[in-house]
Amino acid sequence: MHAENELQMAGCPLSLSQLWQKLWSIVRDFNLFPSIPPSTDEYQLRNQRISTRIFTILLTLSLTILISYISFINVTKIIYINSPTILQYSQLYLTYPQTLECPCTDISIGYDKFIQVNYTLHQICTSTFITDDWISYLVNSVELVNFNSDDFRWSGPSIFQALSAFCQLSNQTISNRLIQFYSSQYVSVSVTPLQVLQSQTQAFISQFISSMTNDFSLSLLTIRETTQSNSLVSGQFNNYKFEAYSTNSISSYSLSYGNCNCAYSAMCIYEFRIYDPTGSYALFTVPGIYTGCYIIESLLLSNLECFYNETCINQIQSYFIYYLSMNLTTLDTSLLVRFSMHSTIQELVDQLMVEEWNSSTIYDGYYNECQPSKCSYSYETKNSVVYIVTTVIGLVGGLITVLKLIVPRVVKLIRRKKEPRRPEAVMNVNERIQALKQQLNLSLQNFNIFSSTPPSTDERQLRNQRISTRIFIILLTLSLTILILYTSLVNTTQTIHTISPTITQYSQLYSTYPQTLECTCTNISIGYDKFIQVNYTLHQICTSIFVQDIWINYFYDTIPTGIVYASDFRMAGQFIFQGLSTFCQLSNQTISNHLIQFYSSQYVSVSVTPLQVLQSQTQAFISQFISSMTNDFSLSLLTIRETTQSNSLVSGQFNNYKFEAYSTNSISSYSLSYGNCNCAYSAMCIYEFRIYDPTGSYALFTVPGIYTGCYIIESLLLSNLECFYNETCINQIQSYFIYYLSMNLTTLDTSLLVRFSMHSTIQELVDQLMVEEWNSSTIYDGYYNECQPSKCSYSYETKNGLIYIITTVIGLRIFYSIINLFTTYEAPLRSYTQCRINVLKNALQEGIRNRDNIDIILLEQQFDHESEISIVGITKRIHPIRDEIKTSFYKYSRIRL
Repeated sequence: MHAENELQMAGCPLSLSQLWQKLWSIVRDFNLFPSIPPSTDEYQLRNQRISTRIFTILLTLSLTILISYISFINVTKIIYINSPTILQYSQLYLTYPQTLECPCTDISIGYDKFIQVNYTLHQICTSTFITDDWISYLVNSVELVNFNSDDFRWSGPSIFQALSAFCQLSNQTISNRLIQFYSSQYVSVSVTPLQVLQSQTQAFISQFISSMTNDFSLSLLTIRETTQSNSLVSGQFNNYKFEAYSTNSISSYSLSYGNCNCAYSAMCIYEFRIYDPTGSYALFTVPGIYTGCYIIESLLLSNLECFYNETCINQIQSYFIYYLSMNLTTLDTSLLVRFSMHSTIQELVDQLMVEEWNSSTIYDGYYNECQPSKCSYSYETKNSVVYIVTTVIGLVGGLITVLKLIVPRVVKLIRRKKEPRRPEAVMNVNERIQALKQQLNLSLQNFNIFSSTPPSTDERQLRNQRISTRIFIILLTLSLTILILYTSLVNTTQTIHTISPTITQYSQLYSTYPQTLECTCTNISIGYDKFIQVNYTLHQICTSIFVQDIWINYFYDTIPTGIVYASDFRMAGQFIFQGLSTFCQLSNQTISNHLIQFYSSQYVSVSVTPLQVLQSQTQAFISQFISSMTNDFSLSLLTIRETTQSNSLVSGQFNNYKFEAYSTNSISSYSLSYGNCNCAYSAMCIYEFRIYDPTGSYALFTVPGIYTGCYIIESLLLSNLECFYNETCINQIQSYFIYYLSMNLTTLDTSLLVRFSMHSTIQELVDQLMVEEWNSSTIYDGYYNECQPSKCSYSYETKNGLIYIITTVIGLRIFYSIINLFTTYEAPLRSYTQCRINVLKNALQEGIRNRDNIDIILLEQQFDHESEISIVGITKRIHPIRDEIKTSFYKYSRIRL
């Protein structure tokens, strides 16, 4: 050993065995828990070393587990990109389609910003056949002879004028509706991906086209049906003809086409012909073009096959005075897309004469309007090295602290010394209690949390420490009491979050926290069809026998011979029930079309709307929908009625005007009067229908509630159905026909009336679209599932819980701070001061070793006196001690000299 020390002192390197022994010694004696001052007790040192080894093993194991866990777990990383371009968004969407989220700056965008709709009308609309040149040619190139009304040369101009009208109306309708369509708003909280937007815009456009074509068809159907119901006379005498008698009176009769009579159907047709000059036989039948009761009705049933064929066109022109000088191009079958050369005009009109729709989604326009300020996307990955290091560094301090607190105490508890048992004196209960009180009093008197290291034996210093302890406990208790009282009594707002709540959870939360519950919708725009159901029941007349063909034909088939009086119910009754049937059909069709539009409307809500609120809102939507629909229908019907009256259009039944023939071959007309009301001034002149005797001299029966007047529609609107609730009334009517209706005839049932009465007029029924009852429901499950709230949050006021109070008190660390204030600085300062005092004492003693012992003793006493300072004031006494020592040192130095 001595040789090794010499080698080391000589600077020679250690051998491997020596190095190993040194390292082993360091490891063996490594101690992280030394006592202050260092202990020499082997038992205590062994506890400290065992604690050190266990601490090291546990720390290493904990860090290994922690690092492994942090390294291998999958974490979701969220990345944010500010103001992304459309190219960046597209690339991000290709990579992260499920998690990419880009909130729009503008959530409401007009369709015109990103949707383009173009259309191509059927080629007939741009052909020569609807131009003024062609129509003028048809008018001016015929010989001035009398043609039959079904001769193509006579009605041809009207056919192509009607075709031109359909083209113009279709084009104007599309233009007007496109303006409305482009003004619609697309609502999206975040950027909609290209494929989704294209799919949605196609749905918007399809719904737009469907709605527009249905509305146009319904408007046209309303005009056609009211025209037929009023038996309006065509100026070309296609549906009615007049006949003059010797008495100068003129009567009318309806025409038939085959087995179809214009009085009962407007769709009686046959193919147009071109006749010989005498009108005796047909020279040519125009293929695909029909004549009938009305130009429009026959045109709608026609097709354009002849005008795809140059031979057919030339054949037609051969029967005119001259050929058209301008170039006449046939229709081209290669331009057909959705139609064929045999498609009827009805099929073309049902599609607004549009051969092809072309639409596009301008995604750049949408994205620029949306203007996402930032995008975020997430993906799963492993934690980075930097994150692992920072996390371990952040946790290792707490881990070390916990292990340092637990390990030494556990080791000490397990390895506690077994002291020999001493014989205990036998004490009774009172003595034990008395001894316990004395021990408790002694413990309280000597309780000291500011003990010095090493423990002091100075009574004065110990007393200072005990006083500090008591003051500390009083202040700590007072502070904690105030803090606990405040934390316990103050009201706090507690916010709770629930992820992906079910509808049951939402309902329970809303019943408990209706004011603060907030659930953000994933989808803020929801179609009405997802959560609103609208059903309706038409008036029972619409499902009764009285609007069916069997009842209407019953009038036609069973009229007694010789009945010619137009005001006789048996003559005009069929028109009344045709009108009723028309109103039922139009009402039903109107509701169906409008419901399609209604269901396509969007309900926008950022957060979940409560059930009661949604029900209230949907009732408002439905009420507005019904009101708007009925008003629109009534306005359309009123427009037709007013224009019919204003134009003084003649009814084929001669209900409003009659004609007289004179010997001069002239004809004049005069308006009819009903009571004091004249049809020239009002269309609402009426009186009750009667059934007359065969001569028409007197009335056999007056039909209650059913009126005749200037027009069938006008008199019908002022009528009611009271007779048809009464079996006697119905039987009375049938008694004046040739035979009774063989099938069971059921009267209307008053028990089925809800909003109407048996005396309600047809006008009142029509004003409500013949609907007896509306039934609507709100499907809240459907709405909630479409809304798909990702989370709900709610808040409530409450007192702080016990755990919160405890954690708050501990978190403030009042007592820890105070303890640390004393224990952290008191021991090092005291040790430092004591060390300096000892150094100076040694120096002075060395300097004045041979001087008077009294002075040295005095100096020592002075040092001792200065060392008896209190712990609290130790930092303030360091400098006075040093100065006094220096003064004494200088004094004794002068004595020595």
